[in-house]
Amino acid sequence: MAEKDLEIRGPGDIEGTKQSGLLNFKLANIVNDRTMLEVAKNEAANILDNDPDLLKEENLPVKNYLQLQKGKTVWSKIS
Repeated sequence: MAEKDLEIRGPGDIEGTKQSGLLNFKLANIVNDRTMLEVAKNEAANILDNDPDLLKEENLPVKNYLQLQKGKTVWSKIS
């Protein structure tokens, strides 16, 4: 039922209190790309399980990018 509601009403507004509508994600659509996003979520969890501080050579570009982005979005301040 929740999945059908998501399809009908959309994901809402991540930066506010809006309960329906479309988000402007640039990389994926959370309704249409659900399978791909689930794979990405699992891969991110695996990386963090094996290298929580992102110190391995292959994870340094991700760590550097995240450090550059820290605090640049309104929703990054949500606690």
